[in-house]
Amino acid sequence: MPGFRSIPWVLACTLPLSAAAQKADHTDQDSQFLKIDIEGLRAEIQEILDEDSIPGASVALVETDRTIWAGGVGKADVAAGVNVTADHLFRIGSISKSFTALAVLRAVEAGLVDLETPIREVAPDLEFANRWEETHPITLATLMEHTTGFDGPHWLEMAVNDPEITLAQGLALHPHSRVSRWRPGTHMAYNNSGPAMAAFVLEAITGRVFEDYVREHVLEPLGMASSTFRIPKDTTLMAKGYEADGASEAHYDHIAFKPSGAMNASAYEMARYLRMMINRGTLDGVRLLAPETISRIETPTTTLAARKGFKWGDGLGVTTYIVSGHLFHGHGGTITGFKSRSGYSSDLGVGFFVSINKESYRIEDIGRLLGERLTEGFEKPESAVASLSDDQLQAMAGTWQHVTPERQIVHGLYRLFLTRRTTLDEGNLFIVPGGGAKRRLVPVTATSFRYEDERVARVFKVVDDEGNSILQTGREGSFKRISRHWLFFQLSAAATTLLLLMSAVLFALVWAPAKLFGRMKTIPLRAVLFQPLATLSIVIWFLLPSAYASNEDYGTVSVWSLTWFAGSLVFAALTVLSLLTAFGRHSAEAGRFVRLHSRLVSVACTVALLYAWSSGWIGLRMWAY
Repeated sequence: MPGFRSIPWVLACTLPLSAAAQKADHTDQDSQFLKIDIEGLRAEIQEILDEDSIPGASVALVETDRTIWAGGVGKADVAAGVNVTADHLFRIGSISKSFTALAVLRAVEAGLVDLETPIREVAPDLEFANRWEETHPITLATLMEHTTGFDGPHWLEMAVNDPEITLAQGLALHPHSRVSRWRPGTHMAYNNSGPAMAAFVLEAITGRVFEDYVREHVLEPLGMASSTFRIPKDTTLMAKGYEADGASEAHYDHIAFKPSGAMNASAYEMARYLRMMINRGTLDGVRLLAPETISRIETPTTTLAARKGFKWGDGLGVTTYIVSGHLFHGHGGTITGFKSRSGYSSDLGVGFFVSINKESYRIEDIGRLLGERLTEGFEKPESAVASLSDDQLQAMAGTWQHVTPERQIVHGLYRLFLTRRTTLDEGNLFIVPGGGAKRRLVPVTATSFRYEDERVARVFKVVDDEGNSILQTGREGSFKRISRHWLFFQLSAAATTLLLLMSAVLFALVWAPAKLFGRMKTIPLRAVLFQPLATLSIVIWFLLPSAYASNEDYGTVSVWSLTWFAGSLVFAALTVLSLLTAFGRHSAEAGRFVRLHSRLVSVACTVALLYAWSSGWIGLRMWAY
């Protein structure tokens, strides 16, 4: 086999796993096309790790027929001083979905199930709610392409850390999160429960536990013997995950939805997965899946844009993105103590994997570095351009508001700040994110557009079933066209409310000391007291938990979840008191300015209360949500 060019490599692959974990990195530089300075690359990765106190990284670079490098940088265990090797198991988070998809597609190829079969027919006991079931049923395709319309897992589900929990038990925890918010198969919103439900369907039709099925039908055929959705039997292979300081060991997160994020894998074995995907389902002469199945995995089909033939977005367990100007498929992953990225291009015949044992944004820098090394020497493809008239471009101009949040509980914030504005300027179309810099959109067709520095379209104009104009942008979500004046009113109301609330606190900094020293006796205390208290209660109720609480804090009865619950009710009570005192018969005792200001602030508190109530924030028992 081309990738196995030395006896040491062959011996390393046949040794027991516990011994293999102690071996040096796997490298094969025998290529006339792609030469990479591994030691130089290792030094650059180490520099990134050091800059953010990241203990270690597991890395794989592959070509079509060989693993260029599978190895490690830094430490797998800081306290013990163990260096990362190619065989250390790192947690890969949501890259696990790629393997769940492979397992499902193996069952599809075996004729056990169809991607378009309504899951009500094959798993009738699975709890979810979809009021469009007759016309837009939930299928395996919508589950894995994140187009069910389900809310993201609620805090009760995310707070689970139980090594014994089964998939059925995890899905039974809180089925209320699985309610379609829009017609399935129309809009995409990333969701962890969908792939877990697909795995449950797999269990129902095969009679096998998911972890056993994926091991037998995916991992073993790929030669990924040490990779597992469970804790490995040989724990010496496991890299330790770390907290933000890079020194404190993070706990092993036993999540409820294991098929969506619990897998452990090594750089050496991830290289085998990448090579199989590059080779369209075949690895070392052995076929795991048909080429057309790999194409289906990579191709979104269930959004409004996908049904029009546009291919940017999430397929089955993989998504599309741009690497150094080239189109790649892959996935990212995050789980307590780890962060990962994977990507491959069959057109270029290259792929990469990296996982670090600390949750850090610097994973993006390492992934970008690996992509740049792999694509050096490849000519960037020409980008498609369509010639559109000013009238056609003007049809794209407008104001757009986000309508598909991953988690409904944050929609009250998203709808204000996740906006887009498209404008026509001297024959060019530009898109301006709320609070961001404008970017030029280049037409690919009359309804699909790419960013000027990218090769493929990823902004699509579609029309939903209600006749609304929609921009679909993959994982950035869907945006509904609204009146510019309506958005201006919303933002103006929010800004005015915020300024009035802040003014109550600033005014309190004046009258509170004065009252303390016996001045401002003409201003009744009750006329000015409740407005700043209501404002301060927002800080305690809303901002502090948002900044400091963890998923476990939210999903259990804790100081922070109780702070949110009780604090929101206190804010409601203080708002009522502020209204009663500002508009009561005793308000006339205050001066004209004080009376006007207290009434305006009370109205602002009322506006904030009503908005918070409509967003589901008041009296929210997070431990039961």
